[in-house]
Amino acid sequence: MRICFFGTYTIAEGYPVNRVLLKGLRQTGAGVEECRQELWGSRPLHELFRRMGPLSLVRLGCAGVVAWLMLARRYLQVEEHDVVVVGYAGHFDVLLARVLNLWRRRTIVLVAFISLYDTVVMDRALPVRSWRASLLKAIDRQAFSKADVVLVDTEANGRYYSQLFGLPSSRFRRSFVGEDDDEFRPVAAGAGEREGALQILFFGTYVPLHGIRFILEAAERLLGETDMAFTLIGNGQLFPELRKAAVDRRLENIRFVGEWVSTSELVREIGRSDVCLGIFARTEKAARVIPYKVFDAMAMRKPVVTMDSPAIRELLQHEATALLCEPGSGESLAHSLLRLRDEPGLADRLAHEGLAHFRKFGCPRAIGYNLLRVLEPVAGLGRQEGLLGGK
Repeated sequence: MRICFFGTYTIAEGYPVNRVLLKGLRQTGAGVEECRQELWGSRPLHELFRRMGPLSLVRLGCAGVVAWLMLARRYLQVEEHDVVVVGYAGHFDVLLARVLNLWRRRTIVLVAFISLYDTVVMDRALPVRSWRASLLKAIDRQAFSKADVVLVDTEANGRYYSQLFGLPSSRFRRSFVGEDDDEFRPVAAGAGEREGALQILFFGTYVPLHGIRFILEAAERLLGETDMAFTLIGNGQLFPELRKAAVDRRLENIRFVGEWVSTSELVREIGRSDVCLGIFARTEKAARVIPYKVFDAMAMRKPVVTMDSPAIRELLQHEATALLCEPGSGESLAHSLLRLRDEPGLADRLAHEGLAHFRKFGCPRAIGYNLLRVLEPVAGLGRQEGLLGGK
């Protein structure tokens, strides 16, 4: 199978999805040729749409047209291939890929681990009746309808997108986001060899689905436990509000690092931690996703505590590969953390089982082989019935 990895996709730090897919496919021995034109830089597409007004969108459109022309010229020089994988974020690139293959029977695959509408509007509780919400929903539906296969991070998200956009559920195929095991790998010390306070780490962008207020609730319940310390890394929508709440409640067991950190610094922080936290919000979106931070922690042999949900159950099992607590409950999270501190061997066992699970399902090689299994039945079928973007 020969694959063209196509688009203006990002390879920026903090968004490893394309790098993991490319590395994984190459490790399987598949023939992969990249056809990429820089456009977004380090800016994630959903953040651009969240902040932009109409004039900025026009400017972006002009830059996109120039990038598309260059991308089309490069694509015409690509060697013969069976599949076009449109990298994240390819909501516009998939339209170009379809046009360039109107007379070919190549399968078009869109890496769509986010919906712009879901991420910009629903995640941040923004008005659904607005020009921006309507525009993003239309962009999502057009992109998903023009691909033969849409890669989503969980089956739960696939079902949701199918219902939201009125598209066949068979079009959506799961491919875990995974992580690069060259950057994120086990540190020398095991989880059971800690000294001093239990170091509890969260990192993220402070969007509502993270449920960080429940981490604060857990920290407040554990104030009397002098051997438990929280570190929260990141910034974003809810950071000022939550930072103030921690100060008002005198949560002296929390250390805030209110800025973005590099991947290398994040790896060091994970290495210094004893347990990593996932997400905890009692929302529909939170129940449909498995965040990068879960794979990051597993790859570095750290025990994970995150909310129980249909999505997380696609990957993890309670008390076998992670501790899964009740969504929206600081009490449940605090109880899980006390278990990791007090039950001999539990943290170490979860860390080692989590690493083994990552190597089986979340490392690049595993991601690559899973994608090949998705592609093999449909490669080269292109616009046949059942795969046609407009069907």
